[in-house]
Amino acid sequence: MNNLTRKDFLKFMTVGFMGISLPAVLWNESRAAPGREGSRPRFFQNPQDYTTLEAFVDRLIPPDTNPDGSPSPGAQIAGVADYIDFLLGAFGNERPFIFAGGPFSDRNPFNGEGLTDGMASPLVLTDNQRLAWRIRILGTAEAAERESDRAKIAIIRANNKIAGQGDANGDLPGFRQIYTNGIAALRGLNFTSLSTAQKDAILNEPKMPAALATLVPLAYAHSVEGMYGNPEYGGNQPSNRDKPATGADGSNRPIGWQNVNFEGDRQPLGYTVFDSATGTYVEDANHPVSTPNPNDPALSGAASAQSMDAQTALTLMMRHLSRHHP
Repeated sequence: MNNLTRKDFLKFMTVGFMGISLPAVLWNESRAAPGREGSRPRFFQNPQDYTTLEAFVDRLIPPDTNPDGSPSPGAQIAGVADYIDFLLGAFGNERPFIFAGGPFSDRNPFNGEGLTDGMASPLVLTDNQRLAWRIRILGTAEAAERESDRAKIAIIRANNKIAGQGDANGDLPGFRQIYTNGIAALRGLNFTSLSTAQKDAILNEPKMPAALATLVPLAYAHSVEGMYGNPEYGGNQPSNRDKPATGADGSNRPIGWQNVNFEGDRQPLGYTVFDSATGTYVEDANHPVSTPNPNDPALSGAASAQSMDAQTALTLMMRHLSRHHP
């Protein structure tokens, strides 16, 4: 597969464990633990399927080692599979969690504001947004909820047929079907039992099965979202899941943000302060955005003297993305 280009990276960013021997009922109950947003509906009901998904995304964004020798966790520990599971199960709830609300999380409260996590409550979708996301997740054949949806989907099917896409009816599969087919193919290959090298060989195979060829680019895009998006979406969890995720002023920052040295949202205070002498806003010296944070132990020695501009930040994030991408 080709190296990730900046164009691909921006596209992906804009499109954020239990053993397989456990009985399915107990396994599902275990995912309702505090901090795991267990009240949201899930898609994967079979623990073997979910374990396969975890192993799969952990090769798309694998564990790494930081320049200082410390471990840099991959997608599995960061909860990327949870992000995908929540997304696929979104319409098991009357109010699907597609767009997080706000304006503030509770990760960095300031002066009595931001004490509650508004991002944990989803925004209400418009009718067209709801249908568009149902089509993405469920596919055109299963997306309709009401009669008015059917007329809109009929137009989409007609356009698909004109474009030569979909089946004979112009139907295209949704995310659920793509994941179902792809995970089944991986289980058929005993993916979770393979060595790291064998897993990577499968994901780098130019003539991989059709189900995997369709799944890999979709899952990679979703993995990037889950690795670096807000933790309210299910992924990018902190190392200690028994405690709430914190932001710039805390010690339990989400894993994805730690990996790329991004402090995360810091509202309502933000990362700039007003300088009355110059009448302008300047970066908070303790939480700089364009240069390394002098208080961050991960950036010591020579690294602390280096400017961290946008290109450097992009390079850091790309460094933590796997070789195994489209």
